[in-house]
Amino acid sequence: MPITDTVALVRHRRRGGSPQQTLTRFHQSGLTQRAFCEQTGLPVSTLQWWLARAWREAAVVRPITFTEVSAPPRVPAARATSAAWAVEIVTPSGLTVRMQDPLGPIAVRALLRGPRC
Repeated sequence: MPITDTVALVRHRRRGGSPQQTLTRFHQSGLTQRAFCEQTGLPVSTLQWWLARAWREAAVVRPITFTEVSAPPRVPAARATSAAWAVEIVTPSGLTVRMQDPLGPIAVRALLRGPRC
């Protein structure tokens, strides 16, 4: 925490309230950061620092997991000579499915109706 933010925190605590209480009051106020800080006497940079810190602490990190899924037998297709993917599907949940050979529409539908899609 920069020195100015530490000094502002000490002054703010003397007036009463923790950073969490101040952030709650700010969110409930409906004011802009500048207007809120003018009313409370808190430096804008301190409020922004607390907001950024709270946002970082609240960020949820989802672990990447891989799950093997079985697909129905596919219809053989003419295979391209390149190593690129023939099909790439990204679901709304963020799941990416890549296939070197395309599947038929029924097989794709069955694959995408899985619990992870």
